[in-house]
Amino acid sequence: MTAATQTRALWAMLVILAAVKAGFLAVLGPVFLPDSDDYVLFANAVLAGGDWLRSLDLHAELFPLTAFRVIGYPALIALFKVLFGGAWDWFLIALQMILSLGATAMIWRLTLRLTGRIWPAAVAAAAQGLGLAFVLDQCVLTDSLHAALLTFLAAHMALGLLDRRAPGMVEALGLGLILLAAFLLREAGAVMHLALWPLILTWTLKTGGGLRRTGIVLVVFLLPLMLGIQAYKSWNQMRSGERFVTTVAQTAMYHPVLDLARRGLPVFAEDPLLSDAPGLLPLHPIPGVTFSVINQHLKTAHGMSALAVARHAETLFYDHWRRHPLDRASIYLGRMDPRYAYLAFMPLSGPERLSLWAGGTTPFPGPGEIRRNLFEHGRVDQALLLAARTLARLISTVLTAAFLIGVPIVVIRSLARGAWRPSALETRPLTFAALWLFALAWPAVYALVYLEDRYLAVMTPFVAVIGLAFVAPWAERAVTWLRTRISPRTG
Repeated sequence: MTAATQTRALWAMLVILAAVKAGFLAVLGPVFLPDSDDYVLFANAVLAGGDWLRSLDLHAELFPLTAFRVIGYPALIALFKVLFGGAWDWFLIALQMILSLGATAMIWRLTLRLTGRIWPAAVAAAAQGLGLAFVLDQCVLTDSLHAALLTFLAAHMALGLLDRRAPGMVEALGLGLILLAAFLLREAGAVMHLALWPLILTWTLKTGGGLRRTGIVLVVFLLPLMLGIQAYKSWNQMRSGERFVTTVAQTAMYHPVLDLARRGLPVFAEDPLLSDAPGLLPLHPIPGVTFSVINQHLKTAHGMSALAVARHAETLFYDHWRRHPLDRASIYLGRMDPRYAYLAFMPLSGPERLSLWAGGTTPFPGPGEIRRNLFEHGRVDQALLLAARTLARLISTVLTAAFLIGVPIVVIRSLARGAWRPSALETRPLTFAALWLFALAWPAVYALVYLEDRYLAVMTPFVAVIGLAFVAPWAERAVTWLRTRISPRTG
């Protein structure tokens, strides 16, 4: 398999994915969801000018827009509005799709490097390109760009480790600037960068960097982000007198409170600031309604600003772990939905979800409809679609299981061969381990507060990549065995 053949295969895959994405964009157009409105309104404020850059009253609004959201995505929308006018959203989605295809190319390269085979690379690329990324690429949300940047970072580090190529300082700084861009899209980057530490540390250590050089590389990599966080806090301090990044905790961090309240625990009665709040119980089925009630009460009854409400939520988070540790632990573990195993490979469910998010319909039958549709209406197509989706879910589950179980096994075996010395761990198992820690840390941290499967678009491609690295040899052996059974030798 020549390099030219690999390159042609990659470009063929990218062209196919680009055509599918473009087709859905032409039919459905840019998809707007509830969060999209905040970004557009913030962008309009950027374009309107005024005092918001220099002045911010945290008491004026229940959810002060320019404090609640980080500025990166609204600023990008504002730029596209200037450049493209009324078609700004189409060009923004096009940018998201292009960068997502770049992440697809990185997933292809990583899988090819791990397996030496084109077909697993094609499967991994299809898994990323038609999965959660396919849904998010077409939405006016931060998720697509954020996932593309983080996927690039993790894949680049893994490739550097596999190739035994030491990271340069300029390279580390460039990667750090990408990490800063990801933070400006989603403020969770102030914490989530920790998931990348196993990759950059093992990359540097395994390629000959001692502890001193490894520490310097890590500092250079984190420097843009750390400076960016402090600069953002300083900007908000200049505007409001308070040092912070965003006030998004005034909704997000109340999710754990509602989780406990749904279990019947007296979390509102235990809180002197919320014990007299009207309309909290019974809980509204839409969490956002309860968040608004909480924020309105704390503002009107206790004179708290948006930032004070956010900080109160953070205080409750730690207090509830102290008061109700078993319930909090149970809720935390319960957030790891077994259905997440379906996310590694979802070439049908991705396009289906995009259609639903755009207000369309699903070609799949609803619960209990398949039998009637098949026998009374002859909908063989629905039966075939269900069979294909079931097969995709089976493949995804196998890949996820191989990822979860296979990595610890190969790491333990490699350690055993090296007399249990961590320094003797071979490059390939070490890369598996670093990606494994990255992929598992991502949902583990988010689940402490709130977890949606769209947040997992960053890590699910690596589940597919590593799963395929384990499954591909077995799959080829199975195909060979079947061929010998179907076409036995004749002599």
